[in-house]
Amino acid sequence: MKKVLLSLVLLLTIAATSVAQAVKFGHFDSNAFMEQMPDVKEVQKTMDAEQSKIEKTITTLNEDFQKMYQEYQQKAAQMTNAEQMEKEQELQESYQKIQQYIQVSRQEIAQKQRELMTPIIQRVMRAVQEVGVENNFLYIIEEKAGAAVYVSSTKSTDITPLLKKKLGIK
Repeated sequence: MKKVLLSLVLLLTIAATSVAQAVKFGHFDSNAFMEQMPDVKEVQKTMDAEQSKIEKTITTLNEDFQKMYQEYQQKAAQMTNAEQMEKEQELQESYQKIQQYIQVSRQEIAQKQRELMTPIIQRVMRAVQEVGVENNFLYIIEEKAGAAVYVSSTKSTDITPLLKKKLGIK
């Protein structure tokens, strides 16, 4: 009976050990990973160029507004009340156009960035899933998503090298 019980305990220990060894966890930092991707660097160059164009336009609009305002200040004393009100209305409309341009530009920049980044993000997520399947991971945790409070570097595998290989990144 002792031999049977000892054999059963040994068998259960071996089974539990093999199950524990089969469970694999992976992790990666998507921000750090994506910064290394050439596609993301190209998106950033494109976005920087777009932002530069917008900033130049805003600078020009502001300079025009400042000229208009200075002209108004210089001539305000010689203007009638009606002329002053008309010029102030023009200044207010010009200022509102600048503010509207800034707001619309921010929305367009955000939309363009989403359009350019979405296929890259989708490609990375597909690669994460493929790496998970190919390497038998039970879970792969994105470190910066806020869900991973602690990741053990000895019990969880950093899948960044596997993702780089999968996506052809050096």
